[in-house]
Amino acid sequence: MKHHSGWLAAGLLIFAVLACNTSKNGNNSNNSNSNSNKNSNTSNTNRPANADVYIEKIRMAKDTDGKPEDSATTTFAPGDFTIHCVINLNKAKKGTAVRFSWKASNDSGTESSEFKSIDYTTNSFENIVHAHLTRTTDWPKGKYEVAVEINGAADKTIQFTIE
Repeated sequence: MKHHSGWLAAGLLIFAVLACNTSKNGNNSNNSNSNSNKNSNTSNTNRPANADVYIEKIRMAKDTDGKPEDSATTTFAPGDFTIHCVINLNKAKKGTAVRFSWKASNDSGTESSEFKSIDYTTNSFENIVHAHLTRTTDWPKGKYEVAVEINGAADKTIQFTIE
């Protein structure tokens, strides 16, 4: 009898440990989902479900000596002559085709009008890509967006404003 109760106690202990681990994993995935929902106000995901390479993170940034600042922003001043869009891909894969389509948004509900597109093909070990636009005069105030395609398929769009 005692031999069986020892096995029973060990089994219950293993069950309790596994139940706690499953509960912790479930909470972590819920937290990551709530964080990604917070960022959805400024970017939209449009990628195909079977995409091999895709955007993990997209952000807009101001310019510092020809390079994007580390901090993200979605609001620029008319005198911020250079504006960057930075993407982090899920993996570095040589030959990945990236297209940044810069668009002026309008409030009428019609499609935004593209005013510039920039194409780029990644090199080996390159998973961070950025494109920028520079004006020699002030930017017109308004709403803008950058739609990014990966290998010819729409992936993410991010909105920004010039105030």
